[in-house]
Amino acid sequence: MQNQSIRICFIFNPAANRNRSLQHIDWLRREASTLWENYEIAIAKEGESLAELARKKSNLFDVIVACGGDGTVSQIVNGLAKSDTVLGLLPIGSGNDFVKSLSLHRSLSECLKIIHQNIIAEIDLIQIDGDRKGWCANTIGIGVDGWANYYAQQATWLKGKISYYYGALKAILKFRGCQMDIQSIEYSNKDEYVMATVCNGKWEGGNFLVAPNADLLDGKLDLLTIKKVPLLLLLCYLLRFRWGPADWMKGIKTFRSEKIEISTSVPVAVHSDGEHLGSDIRHLKLTVERNALKVLVPKDY
Repeated sequence: MQNQSIRICFIFNPAANRNRSLQHIDWLRREASTLWENYEIAIAKEGESLAELARKKSNLFDVIVACGGDGTVSQIVNGLAKSDTVLGLLPIGSGNDFVKSLSLHRSLSECLKIIHQNIIAEIDLIQIDGDRKGWCANTIGIGVDGWANYYAQQATWLKGKISYYYGALKAILKFRGCQMDIQSIEYSNKDEYVMATVCNGKWEGGNFLVAPNADLLDGKLDLLTIKKVPLLLLLCYLLRFRWGPADWMKGIKTFRSEKIEISTSVPVAVHSDGEHLGSDIRHLKLTVERNALKVLVPKDY
């Protein structure tokens, strides 16, 4: 299929990047008109489900492009998972962690060229079951991780990565952990934890390298857990996670599995790709689903 004949729909989330995503529409309209004959720019209405919008548009278009950050991508992925429709990415959100694992943390012009090249990879997704159901493309954070995301979203007066640091600091000070029962084929443990993060991609929270060895194509989930440790030590971890976990960090464990089940002694906050799933979650089953999403990638991916 020739690139010009591909039917492509760009979906904008007007709430992305603190309501600043729509400033890119005029640029996109000019550029898209020179690259595709059949394209549409769809702007989600307030309160409209991006997953449902993506699902509807997938019946009319070959490619759906998520124009926003990780939250926008997550919602659109939930509309396209296990389908033949291809996902494209224009990272214009306040958090763009998922695109880093796809080598797409580039300028918007470069990302648009990559979309036009039409090189497709089939990547893994995380299937969510238990107290919530759905799909996750990048990371699922439980405990401090979930609360950090929640507080960052509430801090509307802050912009960019500083909002995630604020959220993480507030979460560390307010949530001191609970008992978590973590089960998989490779690992089984019940202990006091402050955080458990299940990763398909490498980064989250704008700048935290939580899973350096994660790979979207390997059929594995990477789990990072932090046991209950002194407050000052946890604050040190927060600063160090820009470069990933280190051997000197006490109470930290990482392992890989195809399926992980986590139960908590009290309700906790959970995020999926930066989307707040709730603060009342106690049980999740997380399974890797191979080749569950078709996505446009650079030639060197």
